[in-house]
Amino acid sequence: MTHHPAYQKLAQTAHNNAEQLQAWALIALDASEKLLAINFGAARSLCEAASTSPAPLAGRDVHETLAQQTAAHSRNLEQLGDYLRQVSEVCVDVQSEFVELGSRQFEQLQQAMSALLHEARTLNLGNPLEAFVEPESRSRSIRKAA
Repeated sequence: MTHHPAYQKLAQTAHNNAEQLQAWALIALDASEKLLAINFGAARSLCEAASTSPAPLAGRDVHETLAQQTAAHSRNLEQLGDYLRQVSEVCVDVQSEFVELGSRQFEQLQQAMSALLHEARTLNLGNPLEAFVEPESRSRSIRKAA
């Protein structure tokens, strides 16, 4: 196996990227699982509400029928409010997890870039522009010294 430092850094970078992708995927899968559970619960309660709601009977008191329908609608609105609250909580949680994960990844990137810049400084390459600057003539360097 090759033990060249560049290959090791490349392998480490690929490994880190795979771990980060896995973390993003786990967050997304967890969120989709929560949303599916919320949707199944909402569908179940909708079916229960539809099966238990009384059908209006002809000949019943109009005020009583309106009161029952109003109560059923208010329960349905409460359930809708709970559903929307649960969905928004999941969205907020996922968004905060994504932001936290992204900030950690950015910090790791900054550390890696800092390490690479430090390593480049230690290579003693000097100033790369010096190769393009003409050396001073001997007479000019003597005049500067005087």
